[in-house]
Amino acid sequence: MKEQPEHSLLLRWLILTGLIAFALIIAWNKDIISLLFSVDQSKICWVIALAYLLVTLHCSGRIYTLSLQTNLSRKVDDIIKKEGKLDLTIDDEDVYVNSNIKLPDCFMTEYIRDLHYRYKNKNNTEEPGSSSDLIDVYESRLKGPQEIGWLVSDMMLKLGLLGTIIGFIFMLGSVANIADFDVSGMQQILKHMSNGMGTALYTTLAGLTCSILSAIQYHMLDRHADELIELTRHLTQVHVIPKLNGN
Repeated sequence: MKEQPEHSLLLRWLILTGLIAFALIIAWNKDIISLLFSVDQSKICWVIALAYLLVTLHCSGRIYTLSLQTNLSRKVDDIIKKEGKLDLTIDDEDVYVNSNIKLPDCFMTEYIRDLHYRYKNKNNTEEPGSSSDLIDVYESRLKGPQEIGWLVSDMMLKLGLLGTIIGFIFMLGSVANIADFDVSGMQQILKHMSNGMGTALYTTLAGLTCSILSAIQYHMLDRHADELIELTRHLTQVHVIPKLNGN
């Protein structure tokens, strides 16, 4: 894997968040934000904005956690690769290499510990190197918390489409209630139709924008989780499992 700076995921996310904040400031100065919420009669834009805020807060926590886990796992990778031999010792939940080097408490260390337990207690019928089911468990544990983010991202898109339908209902409802077509009546109709069309368009805009921005953040998380799984799989398959089989 190509060497990356510490907390590279966090740094990329902060750059993305900074660009989003800059765009919001410009939109606020252009009165786009105030217009968005004032024109929307359905108030769905408020729900979408709140959902996006919660998703961003959740994503920030996951970004920091995953970035920290990656940094610690790279330290584990460096420690094991530098050692000529590999003698693992488990003391309670701590993992020691060659009895004197304690591995940092992280995702990769937990996986190595479980792998050690597995090979220590394996039966004769188990194939050596068969660890795909264990790494699948860890992959599910690592990527599982992101599923709620993908769900909310999809829901924001659906809320935007719901707002579109509600806006058209408002627009058509103003025409259905008209009794005569005098000038003042037509002005009132056009005003209601404009409000309904504004609701439809602005809720669609809010739903699409927030859904896309949320999906970008969670794609960054999933891609980084895949890289961590890749690093863990490579280290264990090349440097750990062969030596565990040899013990």
